[in-house]
Amino acid sequence: MNNAGTVLLTLADMSVIQAEVEVDETNIPSVQFGQKAKISIDAIPDRTFNGHVTEIGNSPIQTTGTGNTTQATNFKVVVVLDEKVPDVRPGFTCTADITTATRKSVAAVPIPAVAVRELVYDANGHVVKQPKRDKRQRGPEPIAAAAELEPGQTRKETEGVFVFRGGRAEFVPIKMGIAGDKYFEVLSGLKPGDQVVTGPYNSVRAMADGDAVKVDSGKAQQNGWNWKIG
Repeated sequence: MNNAGTVLLTLADMSVIQAEVEVDETNIPSVQFGQKAKISIDAIPDRTFNGHVTEIGNSPIQTTGTGNTTQATNFKVVVVLDEKVPDVRPGFTCTADITTATRKSVAAVPIPAVAVRELVYDANGHVVKQPKRDKRQRGPEPIAAAAELEPGQTRKETEGVFVFRGGRAEFVPIKMGIAGDKYFEVLSGLKPGDQVVTGPYNSVRAMADGDAVKVDSGKAQQNGWNWKIG
């Protein structure tokens, strides 16, 4: 026997398939209705499906935290798939890559080439060159303590790349635009012909301004250690 109003079963309408994904608060301002997306379904590996954004949550997803644990703030975004998905079932888990912007014919650098360094700036916003470190030291280049800064100078973390100049690596601050799967758009800081040093993340992270660099054209082309801005 069942009481009045009891749900006996639910029928899923599979003519329209939608994916509900969680988007971080830092990315949600870039998400707009109609943007294209690629959906990856865990139960159907090695395939992606096209879709578009149809719903963007105005309020964050409510989560229950314990104690003083800080919870990430996410918003629900609904993506409707534009093609049929074989053997799909309600409740399948998935991820979505939403294209929020595109650029053509712009300067870009590989993501592993970008490093972060603390630089000293004068009152006019120009970089103040620091004394070169002992080459026997490892790791990122040290920075002057706050007490050693002269009046008007400030220091801040700066994103940049190492450029091959005169046989040495020179750290050049850059301003980045949108990010793709493999490259960052460069809005300023580089000029045509610059050769950007890239490679494994740990190698670029340990590099210091002024380190000697030797370009092997064959290996650079094969392993991607050197990237030329065209």
